[in-house]
Amino acid sequence: MPSYNFKREAQLFVVQGGNRYRIDISEINFSQTFAESSYPVKTLHAQSNYFEGSVINKANVGNFSFRIPAIEESDFTILETLMLDTSSFDLYVSTPEDVFKLEKCVITNGSFVIEKSRPLSIEIQGEASKLTRGASLAGTLQSRSSTRSYIINPILDITIDSSSITDVISVTMELQNEVSWTPYTTIHASRDVTSASNSMYPSGYVVSKKILSGSISQYLTDANTSNTQAWDSSVSISIKAGNGQSGSNFRGFSMGPATCAFTNRIGAADVFIQNYDWRLTDNSAALSSILQYNTN
Repeated sequence: MPSYNFKREAQLFVVQGGNRYRIDISEINFSQTFAESSYPVKTLHAQSNYFEGSVINKANVGNFSFRIPAIEESDFTILETLMLDTSSFDLYVSTPEDVFKLEKCVITNGSFVIEKSRPLSIEIQGEASKLTRGASLAGTLQSRSSTRSYIINPILDITIDSSSITDVISVTMELQNEVSWTPYTTIHASRDVTSASNSMYPSGYVVSKKILSGSISQYLTDANTSNTQAWDSSVSISIKAGNGQSGSNFRGFSMGPATCAFTNRIGAADVFIQNYDWRLTDNSAALSSILQYNTN
């Protein structure tokens, strides 16, 4: 009877700088495709050759996505570092039957999931140079904390222009890293391709832009009339979502205070609301000091 790979049995490992980190996941997907092009084979002497020939000699950029819980312990903060500085790493997906390796990965998108009724989590998407099956785990496995404490029923602390925002319905926060892979196909390399193993794979990338943005939904009440149907291109915004202080740190997600732009719009739901759609415009400080995943 054949043995299958089940997603529920998959373990995820991040390898960077010779260290291997085991990451808890609730969902994972990954793939890579090859690029195929066609050419006509119909000639004067072969008028019935309707089906074109095929050339396959390069791989497209690989993709991956997974979701991790935000815990009070610092076991998963390596992902915060990789998300902010966009340095490359290797990703291993291990099951009882196989080990899959994604080489030279870069995180292109990180969504900080903030829901009052659920634990905080982070959804990560990225791209990779090469996907292989049958790899061996590399790096030195790092120790994990003896406890694992989820950040449940997060407290929200939001200010816009030093004014506290109350009656908040929902908050979103997302970091996008705009990545461009450098050209990797050449005539000489294409002539040497004989199979998938020596196909042309992407090998280098550059980060051209970063976008940190999100939205804040709030019930319309008689106490929040100052920014209704308004905008501001330079205002201080601070967002905290977590479960309280740990020493001088706030456990959970924090953004700012930092200079942002926002637009405000009214929504006529059963209970009227307003939405702040905001975007970071502050270049005066390092991103790592503006956007943080704080742990114990």
